[in-house]
Amino acid sequence: MDTNFTVTTIYFDGQFWCALILRHLQNQCFVGRYVFGAEPSNPRLIEWMLNEFSGIKLFPVNQNELPKIRLKKIADKKRTDSNTKNQIPKSLKAFSAAQKEFLAHKKSVRRKQKRKQKEELWKKKHAAKKLRK
Repeated sequence: MDTNFTVTTIYFDGQFWCALILRHLQNQCFVGRYVFGAEPSNPRLIEWMLNEFSGIKLFPVNQNELPKIRLKKIADKKRTDSNTKNQIPKSLKAFSAAQKEFLAHKKSVRRKQKRKQKEELWKKKHAAKKLRK
């Protein structure tokens, strides 16, 4: 059985799109990382595999140091993350309350201004009627 193989994983690390390369050669393990930046398109990935993939520097790692990937834990974490997305953080609730208070105050100020403008308009019209008589 051939134990020489390479596994490439492309992932988003929160800021950039990256590629993690894990290569097994003659019972030794090597790891490397490449940062794409923006999300790579399919033609960009093919161009990268053909031209730049072989130039990536790989570092030797003990196989015991590599973390084991536990798919059930990842699925559980995604499930709990999706549940917490529906919950609103306290800071956002406080901001929302402050925003509602500000909008209510702004609305009352507008009402007062409109009422004042209507009164002024009524006074002008009433004064004009008095002048006509």
